[in-house]
Formats: sequence, C-alpha cells, structure tokens
Amino acid sequence: MGPLQSEEYAIAHPLTDSTDGHAPQKPSVGVSLRAILLGVLLIPLNVYWVIVAELRWYAILTLNPLFVTPVFYLFALVLLNALLRRVAPRWVLNPAELVVVYLMLVMSCTIATHDFIINLISLMGWARWFAAPSNRWEDTLFPHLPRWLLVWDKELLEGFFQGNSTLYRLEVLKMWAAPLAFWSLFILIAGWTMLCLNTIFRRAWMDQTRLSFPIVRLPLALTEPFAPGAMIRTRALWLGFLAAAGLDLLNGLHEWFPSLPYFQTRAVPIQFTQPPWTAVGWFVRTFYPFAIGLAYLVPLDVSFSCWFFYLFIKAQMVIGYQLGYSNIPDFPYVSEQGIGAWVTFGILLLYASRGYLKEVFAIAWRGDRSLDADEPLPYRVALVGAAAGLVAFTGFWWLAGMSLLWVLLMVGTYFLLALCITRVRAEAGGQHTVWDLEPIRLFRLFDSTLMTAPTMAAAALSHWFWRLNRSHIMPSQMEGFKLAQEHGIPLRRLVLPILLSIALATVVGQWACLHVLYREGALAKCRGFAVWTGVESFNWLEGAMNSGFKAEVNRWGVVGAASLFTLFLYAMRTRFVGFPFHPLGYCIGPGLVWLWLPFFIAWLVKFFVLRYGGLRMYRRTLPFFLGLVLGDYTMGALWSLIGVVWGVPTLQIFH
Repeated sequence: MGPLQSEEYAIAHPLTDSTDGHAPQKPSVGVSLRAILLGVLLIPLNVYWVIVAELRWYAILTLNPLFVTPVFYLFALVLLNALLRRVAPRWVLNPAELVVVYLMLVMSCTIATHDFIINLISLMGWARWFAAPSNRWEDTLFPHLPRWLLVWDKELLEGFFQGNSTLYRLEVLKMWAAPLAFWSLFILIAGWTMLCLNTIFRRAWMDQTRLSFPIVRLPLALTEPFAPGAMIRTRALWLGFLAAAGLDLLNGLHEWFPSLPYFQTRAVPIQFTQPPWTAVGWFVRTFYPFAIGLAYLVPLDVSFSCWFFYLFIKAQMVIGYQLGYSNIPDFPYVSEQGIGAWVTFGILLLYASRGYLKEVFAIAWRGDRSLDADEPLPYRVALVGAAAGLVAFTGFWWLAGMSLLWVLLMVGTYFLLALCITRVRAEAGGQHTVWDLEPIRLFRLFDSTLMTAPTMAAAALSHWFWRLNRSHIMPSQMEGFKLAQEHGIPLRRLVLPILLSIALATVVGQWACLHVLYREGALAKCRGFAVWTGVESFNWLEGAMNSGFKAEVNRWGVVGAASLFTLFLYAMRTRFVGFPFHPLGYCIGPGLVWLWLPFFIAWLVKFFVLRYGGLRMYRRTLPFFLGLVLGDYTMGALWSLIGVVWGVPTLQIFH
C-alpha cells in the first residue's frame, strides 16, 4: 500500500530523478484551442469506429486499461508530425497538444465502449421485448421498473432487435429521447464526480507515493518522439513493434487465406478430463503480445501477486473438490472473497490517507489558493463537487425506486470501488474485471425480505454500469493527469476537454449504438449486442422476485475471512521488506481470466532480467516490450478498421 521498498520501485520511475519525492517539473505549457478542436473532430470518428467494431463485429478495442484506438490515433499523429516537420513545420503538434488529443480520445472510450454505453442501450428495451405470457414479467416485474429509464413500445422496438429498419422516424426518436436524456445526466454526474475525487487524491498518489502508472508509459514515449534519448527512436522498440505487428498481419491474412500459417495468441481452453482437475472450470491460456508488454511494466512483486492469486483461486476449487465441497453452491465463493478483499483494500486506502485527507480539508477550509493551484480543481470545489455528486447519485437511484438505505450502501460501495480501481491501475495497470461489489451480488449477502420490489428492480437496472468496471472513468482521468504532469501541462486546463469529451461521447455513442442496431438488428447481425447484460439483469431480478434469497452464514464467513486475509497481507508488507504477496494481487488476481499467463510470462522474463542483468538490462529491454504493445495495437486497430469500413470479419487481437 505504501511505496515499494525495493529496487523495483526505482525501475518504475525512470523519468523521475529528484530525491524529494516529486517528479521533476517541466516548463508549464498551455492547452491550445486547436488541440481541443482536433479532439472534438476525432471523437465522433473514434466513437463510431469503436461502436461498429464492438457492437457489430465483437472486435474488442476497449476492454483493457490501455485502449486501442487512442494509441493508434496518437501513433498516427506522431507519424504525421514527422512528415509535417519537413513540409509544414508550423502545423506540427507539440507534445502538450498530442497529450490533450489523446486524453480526449481516452475519455470518449470510457463512455462509448463495450462495457458501458453498449450495455446501457442493450438493456433499455430488454424487458419489453422479452416479456411473454410464459414468464409473466408484465405482472411480476413491470409494476416495479422505473418507466422513465426504459423504452416500452414493442412495435417500435422490432427494428431495434430485428434490423432492416431505421432510427430516423419521429416516433422512434421520441421513444428513446427521454430515457436517454436521464441516463445522459447520470453519466455526466459520474464524470464530474470522478474528476472531483481525482483532484482530492491526485497529489497523494502522484507526487507523494509516486506510483508507477504503467499505463502511461507508452503514451508518454509516443508524445516525446524528439526528446533526447526518446524511447520511440530505439531499435529495441521497433523490433518489438515488428514482431507483434508481423504476427498480427500473418494471423489476419490467415483469416482470409487459411493456407497461410497461424500462430495462436488468443484464448485456448485448457481442458481437464480427470477429477479433481475438472473442478477448475473455465481455464484458458493466452499469449497476447500487448498483455505481455504491459505486464512487463508492472513492479515485480505486484505482477507475481496477480498471477499467483488467480491460480490460488483455481487451487481452492481443486482442493475443495477433493474435500467434498464441490456440491456446495458457489464454492469457493469467489464473489464473496472479492467483496471482502476489495472493501478491505478500500478501507485501508482511506485509513492510510487519513493524514493527507485532513490536510486537503484544512486547505479547502482556509481557502488558500496557493496550496491547490496545481490541482485540476480547487480543493474546496472538489470536496463540494464530490459531495454533490454523491447526493445526486443517491437521488437518482432513490427516484428509480431503491430504498434509501440500500441506495446509500450501493453508492458508498461504488465510490469506494472507484478509488480502489484507480489505485490498482496506478500500481499494476493490469485488467480489472470487477463485479463482485455490484448490487446484484452484494445484496445477495442479505435477506431479500428486507428489500422492496422496486429496490431489487433498481439494483438489476444498475448492472449495466457496474458490470466488470473495465473502462472505468476515474483511473483514465488520473492517468491523463499523470501524462499531463510529465509534460508540464497545467492540470486545471484539462477540466474543460475532459468534461467536453465525456458529454460528446455520450451523445455520439448513444446515436451510434441505435444507428447500428436499427440497421443490423440486435438479435440478427450484431455479434456484440450485450445479450449477457439483459440476461444477467433480468434473470437475477426474476429469481429475486419469485424465489428470493436469504443471508447465509457461509457467505458472510468467507467475506470476513477474505477481509482478514487482506489485512494480513497488508500487515506483512508493511513490516517485512521483500514480502512477495501484495493485497492488490488478491483483489484483481481472480479476475485475470484472460491475462494470467501473460502476467506470468512477463514476470518470469523480468525476474531473470533483473537477477542477471540488473537495472541497466531492464531499461535496455523495456522499449522492446513497449514495442510489442504498440505493434499489437496498431495492427489490431488496422484490422478492425478494415472490418468497419468494408463490413467484413477480420482478426481480433483479444478474447
């Protein structure tokens, strides 16, 4: 939880050379109008690209913390800059402008994405379309659902689900307009509140604790192409680029010409036929170049903990089978372990920050602008804004039908998890598939008789934005601030581009989803239509309404045990230098379904590099692994763009 007490911490910060705990300050540079305008122009293109790729073809571009398309745009702008330096130097974008454009595109990808706006649009017509006499939803569910957040005209939904229709009919537009306006307000409140929370915690994690921010390393290298010793100009980076891009090119051509060789990097199930190994369930091996490259940036003890705790959960399944526990529903209670781990991790974060938070409150109370002048917002504005956001969230879900006590539990848990995910990304950077704390899982710990039917209905409707949390707004904002700080950009100048990007992506993302769905059909041609969101939400709600659930001692016992185990890991790390297990790994490790093996490979390579080559060898090899990410993303983006433009299936670099 504190600064890493090892040489690995120094490795994670090759850009900082001061000894006072702060990053070296570069000369302050402004945010130009042309950078903002370029971002505004690119966002609709980016959003449409992502929505068509992910919704129509299920070509995933935004499920990992470093989004594919913003990196591709940034790389393209860097190449364009190289040309402009020769033919039109005054049009060259400076590093600060590149950062602003990149950050705006990242913000658009937190909204217009597989795990956010696609989930929302997929959910809004689900209840009306799938209601039937056999399930009696009209009698059991409809009276408790907030009508103002969903769409209800089944005739007008036919084009949405079957396709070969158009969005551009007045009655269709009117049906969607009001509920989308309410959800848009909800999204803007979320973006603003996360901005306030980031302002409050930024200095603690960026300047005092100096976390590694692995996700920032590649964008930072791309935005400094002409700096002395620029990483993008090294031979090692281009070797990594060519290795990954060449592999994707060959595999992509194999999709069209099967006679060409194919090298499997995507998920292949590891199947066991003999017990007790059959108890491990879904278990895959992957060799994603981008994932190996990103994991190489992670501090060694953190990456070890991530893959170890994934296998730790699988081991529990096997041992439980041997001991005769396999017949117990949900054993080994992975969600309950996640609840205990994440909540405890979040409480420890707040506890460790208590002194810092007192200082923030004191500065806000005194109103001394000189002490928070470098922050995105004045501390007083951030504190009041965060409180207002919490109240607005509470009011939204209370109006949606949820009882106040359960709203407070849900909202408090959501913002605690937001802090946890941001901290995890700042240290580990790896994918975080977190849905253990969302209401349809968290509420399972309690007795359903304590909840009203509208409370459970609202909990089901919240599933769309809780689900997995892979494109969360808060960590992306924090990483943007880190990137801007490295370039000396005043953070306060980024508030407008961030909020503008969120608003624009919300509107364009909603339009793009509906445009594609009415044209192609959610159940006809759209491979990425979020069937899972509707099934998970309404199956849970139907079961909760008809059968209910009760609090179980076993589940609470596992939550408590996981909490104590997290405390144990935290205590051991604070008392014993070199203790290999990080509580962060216990939180995110069980969710590394697709990335546990890339984390292991990167950890193993890095372990031997450090053991036998030291810091010098690590720094010499680092560009190669960044090149793996850049090459994989560049070719993956090009293949998906071919699919979007020509309407054909192409290579996918993930899943």
